[in-house]
Amino acid sequence: MHSSLFAVALALPLALAAPAPYRLPHTIARRQLNDTCSLADVQQPPNTLTPPQSPNELVLIALGQGTQNYTCADATAAPASIGAVADLFDASCTVAAGASLGSVTQDANAVGHHFFVDATTPEFDIIGLGETQLKKVESMAAPQATNIPWLKLDAKSTNTPVRNVYRLNTKGGLAPKDCSGQAPGSVVTVQYEAEYWVYANPDAMAARRRKRSLGLPL
Repeated sequence: MHSSLFAVALALPLALAAPAPYRLPHTIARRQLNDTCSLADVQQPPNTLTPPQSPNELVLIALGQGTQNYTCADATAAPASIGAVADLFDASCTVAAGASLGSVTQDANAVGHHFFVDATTPEFDIIGLGETQLKKVESMAAPQATNIPWLKLDAKSTNTPVRNVYRLNTKGGLAPKDCSGQAPGSVVTVQYEAEYWVYANPDAMAARRRKRSLGLPL
């Protein structure tokens, strides 16, 4: 796991009081998404979530590695979710080729960050796609009960090309069974991995590319 992730996780209690959006490090902010493989024929793993609507198309499959975060009001309360933080790595070509995801966690494949601006609003800051706030619209249990659910997220607005993000192939991240032994207000972090399948509007993508080529604000 990367040091930036731990820094954000440690700062989480403060971030909940006064959210401060994460920004991509300068060292990776100029990179572009991998466009060397086609995702046109790549299919999601079997699930019951509503498919993305036309004309939205799959533009990125990102491996997210980070923590699901929970808080404990007191030792007798049930852990309550307060979102997640994760580093994102470009896994598009890896998934398209049917290869192991173990090969994608290299600095050259870092494409962004996932975090929450409040307890219920996830945001994705992705190179080439901008910052997108979303809302959970559907959920299904993961095939294995030891993993967090699979989700469909819809963009809250059309200010970026991204329209849907699906959280699939999850691993870990479930809340502890109880808060025993935890101090009131403490934050419990549980490591997880997930694939984030990102769908964007092609017209909005083209408009963004035109603006970038002309040096206009995105």
